[in-house]
Amino acid sequence: MQRLLSYFSFQGRANRQRFWVTAITIAVFYVIAAVVFGALISVPVVGIVAGLLLIGTILVASVAILANSARRLHDRARSAWWLLLFQGVPVVFSLLGAAAAAGGGGEGAAGFFALLSLPISIWALVELGCLKGTAGPNKYGSDPLAPTIEEAFA
Repeated sequence: MQRLLSYFSFQGRANRQRFWVTAITIAVFYVIAAVVFGALISVPVVGIVAGLLLIGTILVASVAILANSARRLHDRARSAWWLLLFQGVPVVFSLLGAAAAAGGGGEGAAGFFALLSLPISIWALVELGCLKGTAGPNKYGSDPLAPTIEEAFA
């Protein structure tokens, strides 16, 4: 149970491996939920319950994604406030693109806003998923790659 709750913790640090394993696990979870929802949507009452469960699944997984990203930023010695840039700005650009397209701007407007968010998304991918964390302890916790006392004296 403690391991499951660690997916929702914004405290501590996560190395690249833990970040990617968590991200892939959440993605698989999303796909399974979408397939189940897609199979049940045609049944009226069951479809409504499945839709509510899908919304709950999306909310829970979103918290896990934010927590995982925050721990990864902590490993890079960065504040979780960087998530406003890395995840918030692309969402705002997507909403602006959808609003512009719905307002008569066409697909070109949506593409323009998607293009604006692309450099930020690439930066986030590199920062969160590719760059090595800070060596040794930092203000967010101990180095997740540092050997434990048992490993050091084994």
